[in-house]
Amino acid sequence: MDALPQILSGGMAGAGTIGNLIEAKKKADYQNYINDLMQHPEKLAALVQKMQKPMDNALVQGVSNQVQGNMAERGLSQAPGIFAASQSQALAPYEQQNYNTALSSVMQMLGMPAGTFGQPQNNSGALQMFMKTLQPGGGGGGSSQGGGFSDFNMGPPVAPPTTTPSDLPWGLS
Repeated sequence: MDALPQILSGGMAGAGTIGNLIEAKKKADYQNYINDLMQHPEKLAALVQKMQKPMDNALVQGVSNQVQGNMAERGLSQAPGIFAASQSQALAPYEQQNYNTALSSVMQMLGMPAGTFGQPQNNSGALQMFMKTLQPGGGGGGSSQGGGFSDFNMGPPVAPPTTTPSDLPWGLS
């Protein structure tokens, strides 16, 4: 029972260190993911393609009707090649807007995890308490010579992350 403070303080220091290592691994994985996207733009394009939504049928039909009306006014309603080119030119701004919205969503998604990583835990209090319990004469819990829980300082509280691991970009499938 005399070793309980040593076990607890050592466990707390170890848990904080393990938490910091896990957090560092997440950051490294995220950085590697971003580096991979920068080295392989086709992967970024595939992400944007996933985020891009198909155009609304009503929009496509409305633009097609307008183009067909314009073609008929000019006497070109029977020219399918000219109609197809005119229709694609008329739909291009909408497709570009759709692409830009998807790209913006991907960029926002890639920027979000950097703010959700937790800050490293301050383990100095736990390590200090653990070291005190290992020193001769400091091995009691709550003694006036130190080593008690009154000396324990874990630092400021850290807010929990606002996303789950499945929200992170490398969790996409």
